[in-house]
Amino acid sequence: MTYQGERARPMSTESGRHFEVSKVRIGPDGHVSDVLWGEVNAASDLKVGKRVVATVAEVVDAIHDGAQVAAVFTTGDPLPQRMFLVVEENDGSEHITIGGAPSAGRNASDLERLVDHAESASNGHIGEYRNDQPKNSRMQTFAVSKVQLDADGRITDVLWGRVDTIKNTWATQQAVAPVAAVVDALRNGDQVFALFPSVHGHLPERRFVVADYDGGRNTIVLDGPTASEREVHDMDRLDKDEPY
Repeated sequence: MTYQGERARPMSTESGRHFEVSKVRIGPDGHVSDVLWGEVNAASDLKVGKRVVATVAEVVDAIHDGAQVAAVFTTGDPLPQRMFLVVEENDGSEHITIGGAPSAGRNASDLERLVDHAESASNGHIGEYRNDQPKNSRMQTFAVSKVQLDADGRITDVLWGRVDTIKNTWATQQAVAPVAAVVDALRNGDQVFALFPSVHGHLPERRFVVADYDGGRNTIVLDGPTASEREVHDMDRLDKDEPY
């Protein structure tokens, strides 16, 4: 495999090597998409080279080749390291997760983020979006900050707005709309992300897709496998008196 940065060199094996991940970027599917990591000497804890940003594919390759990859938390508690492992989905895709049972304050979602989210949503900053749209495309990106659910837990209405993915700010004011408007946007090729509340404001970590139900009824659901604290019921709810 080949690494980025100063450590860009082919390696025939990773057995016995140890890496630490200090920051992560979470993609819209709720999985780690990129990491900030560096190699350490497990015996002396001596850092080797500088930390560099790498894709999750590089981490997956390293683990497959025998490397140990640990998560580094800011708590400073002298607790055993938590190690990343590879998870393979039914479609053959792979991602990483922290092995073992959940541990308060020491899960992947508790790691520092690669993007500085110090400015909260109240200042107009709403996190980082993955922009998969081609250059010069007329497609747009929207974000949903609140939802209204029916008795079956399906989305019926949203509070949403268009976003500027370059500045990571709102491009328009948010407005309440029926879910049919979101369905139309998705079918027109636009991207629509769900915003989840956090200590740093609202973060876009998963995207919506259209779901068709019997009787021709359409709504939206989150794309990808289930993710802890990143489901529709974890989103902020619309107040019943918020006007259209």
